[in-house]
Amino acid sequence: MKTLTRRLLAALLLLTANSAPGSASVKVGANAKKSPRAVQSPRQRRAPPARSRPLRTLPKAPAPSAAAPVSAAPDASAQPPSPASARAADLAALGAALQPAPESVVVLDVLPGSYGRALGLVADDHLAFLNGSPVRCEADVAAAWRAWKPGPRLHAVVRRGLEVMSLQSPLAAAEPAFQRGPKDISTQEDGFLALRLKEAAQAAKDIVKSAPALHVSIPARQAFWIKFPDGLDETVGRGDIVSGMVTMAVASDASLDFLCLPPRSLVWGKVLEARSANGVRSLRLHFFKARLKGGHLYPISARLVDVAGEQNLVKVSAGGTLVLGEPVAMEKRRRPAVILNADMRLRLEFAEASVITEPPQFYQAGPGIWIRSKETEAGRRFEISHVITNRSAEHAGLHVGDVLTAIAGRSSEKLEFEDALAALYGVPGSRVKVTVQKPGAKPATLELTRGVFFKDGFETPLPLPFVKETP
Repeated sequence: MKTLTRRLLAALLLLTANSAPGSASVKVGANAKKSPRAVQSPRQRRAPPARSRPLRTLPKAPAPSAAAPVSAAPDASAQPPSPASARAADLAALGAALQPAPESVVVLDVLPGSYGRALGLVADDHLAFLNGSPVRCEADVAAAWRAWKPGPRLHAVVRRGLEVMSLQSPLAAAEPAFQRGPKDISTQEDGFLALRLKEAAQAAKDIVKSAPALHVSIPARQAFWIKFPDGLDETVGRGDIVSGMVTMAVASDASLDFLCLPPRSLVWGKVLEARSANGVRSLRLHFFKARLKGGHLYPISARLVDVAGEQNLVKVSAGGTLVLGEPVAMEKRRRPAVILNADMRLRLEFAEASVITEPPQFYQAGPGIWIRSKETEAGRRFEISHVITNRSAEHAGLHVGDVLTAIAGRSSEKLEFEDALAALYGVPGSRVKVTVQKPGAKPATLELTRGVFFKDGFETPLPLPFVKETP
């Protein structure tokens, strides 16, 4: 009951603070209390209403003379508010209902979301200081509130029960820094902007004109090897499209520094002619398309020139036709079989030059060696077949005939030729570890740098294949 009375009193004080003193309060609504009607005699009730009676003719008032001007009635709204009204407005802005007490001010209630709530005032607090000013009455609170400007913290000292507490409000968020927008740019700055954009556009054109062309040409009669990862099915016939995977890559030039046809690139061929007679199959293939590993799709023209592998009864004729023997006639087989094993390699040759256009990051660089597969009693090994002068491999002491037993941390026994070649080549400037077995010596692990040549004892990056420079 005490809390309800306090809240009603606080609401009444806040409503009183928001209304001007001296003005009449008008109650509107269904709950407004009606004033009682005066008691009338029976004669008065029978009389007609006053407004229905005819008005008497009143004499006209004389016009005001110039010597005595008529003054207008004073406007009550133009009068300055009373000190009590201003003090009540200040307390309403603080958001706290206060009640005078002997040499103190007591907080009756605090509105949610108000400055008083942010300060930490609660009901029954005795306010002693506000922003460093002592408080003895409501007028002291109003004066201290008027002196405070939003921005710094509010400070107060209150007595809460038997404890004296110091309160302060949170620090207000800083104003966002001014940022210029498109509308804040002056006409002069617009002119400078247009001039700079024009100069930048011209500079970009000059850079493009001076940049080297990204074309790299693969000459005609350049050979490379492919395989059919799933073998070649015997049902293949005329007009069918077959796809193979590149196993031995093509370098950009004789230096073997960069690859332009990386291993595991894909090529597509078409069966131009297919025949089967007397247990012999013949297929004439033409390869017309290639997708570079990590690059784009290009038209090519390549023909079959050789075949290698352990499968018997397979050869390539002088005209580029693949000839295969059929141990069992097709009509006697229960299910289709593979006529060319997956481990067989086909050697293709470019019938005409091809041009590729790739960005610089496409090209993989090598350490200056080329390898070939070699089967030994210990398993597969890769023998060095070429060593390029002034490259990292030669600088490390590698020679033709040395055997690599591991590349990039992987044993040679577990690597196919295309995997070994892909491990040797990589991003220009990067390093690759190889384990080398020299005749009569223990295996040694060396670290080689890709895509560099040695000049005066220092490593120097090699120019990319489309840059016409000689290191």
